[in-house]
Amino acid sequence: MRQTITKSDKNLKILNKLIVNGFYSGYIGPEKFELIRNHFPNNHRLIGLLNNAGNYDLKFDFKSPLNIFSKILLGLGLLISIISLIKGNWILPIVFVVFGLIMFAGFKLKEKKEINIFTDKLLEFHKTEFD
Repeated sequence: MRQTITKSDKNLKILNKLIVNGFYSGYIGPEKFELIRNHFPNNHRLIGLLNNAGNYDLKFDFKSPLNIFSKILLGLGLLISIISLIKGNWILPIVFVVFGLIMFAGFKLKEKKEINIFTDKLLEFHKTEFD
């Protein structure tokens, strides 16, 4: 299930407060926002894209240089695996698949954790608005 945030003036103000108070760095635009948690080490970003219903769909991704590097490594690993399979070597592709699955599982766990932290902070600021 994809996490969404409704686009409202109140939520935009809260997103700005998250940046001003130092929890996140990034920008907020009319169609998109991109936030990076101020936590060292952090190579991930949280992206909110406006959908047709007027809500922000939350996505999780690597930051820019690491994003390009991960795609290059994925392509290189796939190419090396195909060449190894053609030559009859099964060990290298198995190692790449196992390593890739471990990395993918770690990424998905990190995604869930970061989105939960973000929504908890968002709800915390919602509660302080009503008090």
